[in-house]
Amino acid sequence: MQLSLYTDYALRVLIYLSIHQDRLSSIHEIATCYDISQNHLMKVVHHLGKADFISTVRGRRGGLKLNKPPCDITLGSIVRHTEDTEQPIKCGKCIIQKNCTIKTIIYDAFEAFYTVLDKYTLDCVLEDYDQLQDLLTFTKPKNINCKASITI
Repeated sequence: MQLSLYTDYALRVLIYLSIHQDRLSSIHEIATCYDISQNHLMKVVHHLGKADFISTVRGRRGGLKLNKPPCDITLGSIVRHTEDTEQPIKCGKCIIQKNCTIKTIIYDAFEAFYTVLDKYTLDCVLEDYDQLQDLLTFTKPKNINCKASITI
């Protein structure tokens, strides 16, 4: 099974917020650290908020934070919310549909997949915390004076 880019981004956001639990983080800083589109992250963050994985605080001093400790968020719960796996195989109008067992096998495979993901939490992903923290440290760009002097 190949996970979507949407799920990839959701996992990245939650990992970032797990590393920076002591403060609010912004979509801008997460996008900058991972070098990914801020617009795409906005959609992902909105979905994570609606699914109650994160809280969002609006305003100038706002940001994002986890709603629960990383040890209480399973990878299975994240992937279930970000992937469309309620119907992993769409048979349509197949002539063997009534006698086909592939659908059952695929559903069993998905259940096994989620059973494994449910064994792991965000905390498990943070085992090498110090190295992750070094990689995911956001440094604000220095203010650059954009005024140019032109002499004619």
